[in-house]
Amino acid sequence: MNSTVVPQWGLLPTAPSELSALQRHALTVGVVLTHGALAAAIVMFARETPSLPEPQPITVELVTRAPDTVLTPPAPAKAETPPPPVPQPPKPVVQPSRPTPTPPVLSSRQQATANDMVAPPVTEAKPQPVVPVPAAAPAPAAVAAPPAPAAEPPRAPAGPKVLPSSAVRYLVEPPLSYPRASRELGEQGVVRLKVLVDETGRPRDIEIARSSGYPRLDQAAVAAMRSARFQPHLEEGVARTVWVLAPLTFNLED
Repeated sequence: MNSTVVPQWGLLPTAPSELSALQRHALTVGVVLTHGALAAAIVMFARETPSLPEPQPITVELVTRAPDTVLTPPAPAKAETPPPPVPQPPKPVVQPSRPTPTPPVLSSRQQATANDMVAPPVTEAKPQPVVPVPAAAPAPAAVAAPPAPAAEPPRAPAGPKVLPSSAVRYLVEPPLSYPRASRELGEQGVVRLKVLVDETGRPRDIEIARSSGYPRLDQAAVAAMRSARFQPHLEEGVARTVWVLAPLTFNLED
């Protein structure tokens, strides 16, 4: 007689081949959910667990050990040497003083008379008169010789003489040219020049002794004097270099 096994609800069958398709599906879903829950728990545990810090490297330094200091024992104190004894000077030997001999007393058997007791008279020495010695006459003082006259310094050669304009005569008068600007500006005046005339009558040097007050007129006067010629100045028939005072007049009416 065959017996039929009736499955109980809520209990898994003993063999998977005996599971129905619905049971196998439910089992698969349960396994998947179980694995998912387990994975989620593992992830949450990993998040909540604090991460350990990275290990820091350990630095090792080699320290050289200083050599042991050798302690030198202190030198033993030197014994103080007593100073050498100071030699004492020898004591002088005091010789015993000899007794002073008493001069002998001369005795005479004859008795002294009254004449012997009288002392001889003392003769007073009279002072000799002092004869004055005439004083020696003082030696005459040496008369100092008069100083030699000092040598006169050599005289410098005399410079050229300064002559007035009337003392010389022009051989060629200076060609005086009136500046155009001075005419337009109304400048006029007298320029007094000091001219050094050599032995040939040429003006060697020209100086402005007194200005006219206008630089253009002064320059025109100097330029005109360079072209002038003078008659040489003679002294004892010899031509000499002299200074000549030569005035030049600028007049607008000329």
